[in-house]
Amino acid sequence: MRLTEPTKALQMGNLSIMHLIEVLELDAGSGIPLEPVGSAFTPQGSEQGDEASFDGSLDDSLDGSDYDDLFSDDEQDLRDLSDTDPEDDESVPDGVPPEVTIPQAQLETILGQMAVIVPCKNEDTTIIEGVLSGIPRGCLIVLVSNSESRAYKKEVMMLRRFCRQARPALAIHQGDAAAAAAFNMYGLDDLVTHVGGTPKRIRNGKGEGMMLGIALVAALCPQRRYVAFVDADIMVPGAVNEYCRAFAAGFALNPNPGTETMVRLRWASKPKVRNGEIDYTCEGRSSQVVNRWLNRLLTAMADADPTGKLAAARDSEIIVTGNAGEHAMTMDLALNLRLANGYAIEPFHFVELLDQLGHHNQNPHADGLGYNTGRVPNLQPVTIMQIRTRNPHFHRVTDDSHVRSMWASGLGSIYHHLPAPLSTPAPPPPFSSKSFARGEKLRGDILDYLADNNDENEDAKGELVHEPPKPRIYPPVSNLDLDRFRERVRSEHKTLICLNLQHFKLPRPNTITPPYQYGVTPPL
Repeated sequence: MRLTEPTKALQMGNLSIMHLIEVLELDAGSGIPLEPVGSAFTPQGSEQGDEASFDGSLDDSLDGSDYDDLFSDDEQDLRDLSDTDPEDDESVPDGVPPEVTIPQAQLETILGQMAVIVPCKNEDTTIIEGVLSGIPRGCLIVLVSNSESRAYKKEVMMLRRFCRQARPALAIHQGDAAAAAAFNMYGLDDLVTHVGGTPKRIRNGKGEGMMLGIALVAALCPQRRYVAFVDADIMVPGAVNEYCRAFAAGFALNPNPGTETMVRLRWASKPKVRNGEIDYTCEGRSSQVVNRWLNRLLTAMADADPTGKLAAARDSEIIVTGNAGEHAMTMDLALNLRLANGYAIEPFHFVELLDQLGHHNQNPHADGLGYNTGRVPNLQPVTIMQIRTRNPHFHRVTDDSHVRSMWASGLGSIYHHLPAPLSTPAPPPPFSSKSFARGEKLRGDILDYLADNNDENEDAKGELVHEPPKPRIYPPVSNLDLDRFRERVRSEHKTLICLNLQHFKLPRPNTITPPYQYGVTPPL
């Protein structure tokens, strides 16, 4: 894969946010470097004479004057371009970014250490199968379902058929009682709903399903060093394949050795059909809102910094992947990162990383202040790689209310969880009360935005919502005793499916029992 080389970054303490990287070529072969030969770029080792003619007869049939006759006077400039040495071509702007090629073998090595988690809920199994067909062979498939019981049985049947050629895969239902009991007993009880004091099931929500997937991979397949997430409603399998390879390229391109890595994707386009034509919109409606406010958060942090070390963050617009459902990270980062519930999970990545790492160079005592009191920082330095892919992103059409809930969740992760010192009334030196005032101004601006968009800011009952929803924040998965979790789920599971995992066997054949009595709304 050939991409623009990551050369620029915004440094926020121990957090490095790379400028957008672009995929230039999906398959760049073995990564052999190119060198200029004559007037064309030719792979090293090839002969210049090979490109002079197609079959050896071209030079015999056309001499120089005949070649000139092929161009009219108006087209002579095209002839001139063909004779230009690339190194002397002044039409190529100086600002063209350098490029880098990741050899296929290196991508395959990383993909062989990656687990791809696919959260789903009542999706058409043919669409899910298409998503699975795009996941590269070396990756472990992890299907985490919150579908109705009958739908989950169909998903498992589909997965068995798909993996019949020794493809390794895991599947589990979010309502699995053994998984809920293990979470409740061994360190992540916040993820579990209770009925009469008894743990019932893991909470509903995309973020909760993703945390279950992380715990499952860490406990059952600890040799997997990377974990990725793709949505189950993507309709183009080739796009899924590119996404996974872009994840691997992002891990390979991290310019900061020794740091944890998060790779977030920005789609080339999100096509919509309007007036009978396809409109290749580059940014979704929710992403436009969330990206804008995350960048305003960076500006607020820069304004509140008395040292001036964060000045580059002001009005940077560097964040373009705030709502990136397709993202990946090193397993150590996935285990130690606090995560939000539902659709707030992706925007909260930025908020949490900025809070834990974004100001360490200025104030090492500012952790655990304000809205995030009680959190103990435990993250190593992190590099966020943002990559723009080539495939258009076709997925299930969502209505306006779904889009509103997504961007409202993103704003809620900012509004209710501002990083310190923006959220601290009396921050320690070198910060002052002005830092808190800057955070309060940002929160006020968010409320003004909600008021200005009140026609898009109503709850299910049609009542005006004055604040964005407050996301539930869960402790990191590393709080879970993975050994006990593994044994509890292994021995008492109701919905866990393990396919072609030689190192892990269930004590009895895989059987599926109804994971939850649907029709009864679980307590939140």
